[in-house]
Amino acid sequence: MGSSQQAEAPRRRWIAARRAAVVLWLVFGFVLWNVIFDTAVIEGGRDYLIRQNLHRQGQGPGATIHGVMDEAVARGARAATAIGGGVCAVGLTLVLVAGRRRARLLPRATH
Repeated sequence: MGSSQQAEAPRRRWIAARRAAVVLWLVFGFVLWNVIFDTAVIEGGRDYLIRQNLHRQGQGPGATIHGVMDEAVARGARAATAIGGGVCAVGLTLVLVAGRRRARLLPRATH
């Protein structure tokens, strides 16, 4: 009885660690997505203000907030999804590979 419980303890710890790693990679991808998206939206707002100031000075065409910000939001969503999704995919793949390698090293529980 004690021997099977001792053999099962490392396996349970590994499963808990693997779940924690999955959650952390997903959280990291989510935070990264938000940072990239917010940066693109902020850059869009700055671009709009610069265009409007140039227009007021007679040095450029006018710009609408919708025209500038819609493109900034779309560009930000594409970039954030590509980068954040890529980071999540790589991280989850690494967790999967580590789990398969570790499974070969852990003793199997006998019932």
